[in-house]
Amino acid sequence: MYEYVAEVDSKIEKLNERIDELFMLVTPMGSSESFEVELTHREQEVFVILYSEDKVCLKDVAKRLGFTEETVNRYVSSLISKGVPVLRQFTGSDLFLYMDLKFKDLQAKKNIMKINESISKNLLSENPI
Repeated sequence: MYEYVAEVDSKIEKLNERIDELFMLVTPMGSSESFEVELTHREQEVFVILYSEDKVCLKDVAKRLGFTEETVNRYVSSLISKGVPVLRQFTGSDLFLYMDLKFKDLQAKKNIMKINESISKNLLSENPI
């Protein structure tokens, strides 16, 4: 019975990954210069960590920010609902998060998310994950 549940769980994780990818295709950021979303201070902290890493484990983000995994997951969901292309991938029992590369390039060129510079400096000057 356990093996069956584990197999179903694995299939659900793969479906979630595909749904995230499809969502990104349906709502592309393109070269939008008028991205009118404001992030809270905490959302910006989570954003900066996700932006600065290629792929990061949810546990590591929570540890780095001093949040619970559930809290980080809520902030990630909030970012996604605001149009930030955060993708999720399960490897075993660990959830890894990463951003769409096109979006990262756009953010690097135009700072469309208007991230507070002091937040970036504080988080990026600390020890990396």
